[in-house]
Amino acid sequence: MTSRGTEPTNLSPTIRLRSDGRMLPKHSRQTYGAMLIVCTGVLAVARWLTPSANGVGTHEQLGLPPCQFLQWTGIPCPNCGLTTSFAHAAHFHFVESFFTQPFGLLAFFLTIAAVPTSLYYLRTGKTWHAGLSRRTANRLMYLLFALYLLGWGYKIVTMRLGFIGS
Repeated sequence: MTSRGTEPTNLSPTIRLRSDGRMLPKHSRQTYGAMLIVCTGVLAVARWLTPSANGVGTHEQLGLPPCQFLQWTGIPCPNCGLTTSFAHAAHFHFVESFFTQPFGLLAFFLTIAAVPTSLYYLRTGKTWHAGLSRRTANRLMYLLFALYLLGWGYKIVTMRLGFIGS
């Protein structure tokens, strides 16, 4: 119970009140705001990029160097094809995105989902961990990591077999 004069107010446009009347911590607002900006920016950049026809190298349009791991070993790195896959998805080429790098398509949809999720948490003042147990969050992270590794394995196999657009 708060005493008179210490109750939170909504006078500042940067302060959001939770649905229970308590203020969302400043670091949570900053985190959700940053997540919203970063995800929106990533989606915009992916839309701007032209997906590489050979399944890797789209990131070079951003001024980044070619994948050194791929050049040195002839084996794609775990991230090879993710930018290309993401760019395909941003152009609504979902089949090409999947066949380029399946995890890239999943990452694209997760990034899309993060935009309204961030807005929801900013608006309601709730925090993501309020509805998600640590155990569930850990399981989701292990699942995503396993899918990431499977996507890498898929990329290695498709590039070794010489599939076009892989």
